[in-house]
Amino acid sequence: MGFTLSTTGYVVAKRFRQALAPLALEPREFALLRAVAAHEGASQQALGERLQIPASRVVGIVDALEARGLVERRRNPADRRARALHLTAEGSSVLARAFGLATEYERDLCAGLSAEEREQLLDLLQRVVQRLGLAPGVHAALTEA
Repeated sequence: MGFTLSTTGYVVAKRFRQALAPLALEPREFALLRAVAAHEGASQQALGERLQIPASRVVGIVDALEARGLVERRRNPADRRARALHLTAEGSSVLARAFGLATEYERDLCAGLSAEEREQLLDLLQRVVQRLGLAPGVHAALTEA
């Protein structure tokens, strides 16, 4: 089972990266954009903790997204030392398009499954995730320094 999950995960990740390629967006950048959108105004540190990403990795991802004009760091009125992260208009647009591509990819990936089978698969995989001690919704590759 480990081999099957490993090889499946490899191909799914590779094809997801390809699905996001038209936007020149990496999956880890997509994950961070999603987090910024869901927690607008949070600090890099708070988002890193939420996603269980080491601070040094968060800085690099945010730097890349900021250089592309997708996120911006703003002064935090409650703490002058901290910077709050916000999506720019372009960041919101790219995120919406990325969600569209991700949804299309998931539809294609699950085309051979009924709605019930898809839900069952997700449930079973979540149980494996829990057994492995992984945080739900957090990609394990992001958490490694």
